Amino acid sequence: MNDHRPRAQFTELVKLHLQGRRLLDRDTERKLLEEGVTRYGLTLDEASGVLRSHAGSDEIALEGEVSRSSSHLLKTMADRRGRVARDDFGKVVAFYRARAGSQLSQPEAERRVKRIMEENDLQPKRSGTLLRTRRWYRAIEI
Repeated sequence: MNDHRPRAQFTELVKLHLQGRRLLDRDTERKLLEEGVTRYGLTLDEASGVLRSHAGSDEIALEGEVSRSSSHLLKTMADRRGRVARDDFGKVVAFYRARAGSQLSQPEAERRVKRIMEENDLQPKRSGTLLRTRRWYRAIEI
């Protein structure tokens, strides 16, 4: 019975941190896991299980999982040369925002998706009617 008390306390801490959120960033996730291991004496797998269980039941996305999914989408939408069209980039940004909820602004979602593109060595495709440029991509500040 005494072994379940730290786990129950950690569960309550996780619930508290997840309240009112749609996206749990990597730093907060790491801090929660560290706290579960150091303060509550759980194994990393136990702490991670509690966190993922409650995030999943409350439909809260973990930033790492959203980034992974977005990365797969970008790779799927890229052409043979690894270039992503502006419209496809916009669709991935919309997906990212939908998973993150209203917590994430459009410019912030664009920055995160651009960072994912750079991590995966994907390039923007030229866009425009007369002058085909990559200005749309360069305008996104990281």
